[in-house]
Amino acid sequence: MQLNKISCFSAASLLFSVFQLSAQKDAQMIYDGNNLYLSGKLPESTTKYARALELNPNNRKANFNLGNALYKNALLIKSGQLNMPAETKILPDSMAKMILDQAAQNFAVVANSVSDKDTLHQAWHNIGNCYLQKKEYQQAVDAYKKALKFNPKDEETRYNLAYALKNLPKEKKKGGGGQSPPPENKKNDKKDKKQQQQPQDQMSKDQAEQLLKALMDQEKKLQDKRKQKQQDAANNSVEKDW
Repeated sequence: MQLNKISCFSAASLLFSVFQLSAQKDAQMIYDGNNLYLSGKLPESTTKYARALELNPNNRKANFNLGNALYKNALLIKSGQLNMPAETKILPDSMAKMILDQAAQNFAVVANSVSDKDTLHQAWHNIGNCYLQKKEYQQAVDAYKKALKFNPKDEETRYNLAYALKNLPKEKKKGGGGQSPPPENKKNDKKDKKQQQQPQDQMSKDQAEQLLKALMDQEKKLQDKRKQKQQDAANNSVEKDW
């Protein structure tokens, strides 16, 4: 199952009307985040990408890369390769699902705000992956179908769609065995394979706090945006003249 590469954006999609200094700061955060991501320091990279979004909420590259980092964190926690601190009360499975939700939200921001077909395909593919890992197969099917609209020939998306369709709840009629695990990515690069084979250290308390803080910050921003839209809609409502 493929999680697409970091920052696969065309130059045109990254042109935002922001002050140069602010742009330099959020670009530096993304650069630092990429270095941490590629060196396997996933919780730290998450913090950098979240910081880039604080500096520039319109930076879709930051959204996309944050989604990638959150997704990888969730997989490591889900597989037991990245352990939560003993004092953490959140169960690993619950933590992984929460992180996958946040990853999907970041990919959705990209999918709903860019026009580049390649980026749209990758964003919807990755949204499908998040739902697939949560075993929410209908949502995964819907996301993969949207991805295929922008790249009908992508074999990975077609394979994942077939898998999600196969695991829809209708199979429960026969009362058969449990659902098979999500498919592995056939095209993982050598670096990813090496990282999976190496034993992972336990997530430190600081790392867990950083990751949780990034999640909470993202959720607060989304809630603030929803409230602002509701207020704007209320303020812009047309009143009849008497």
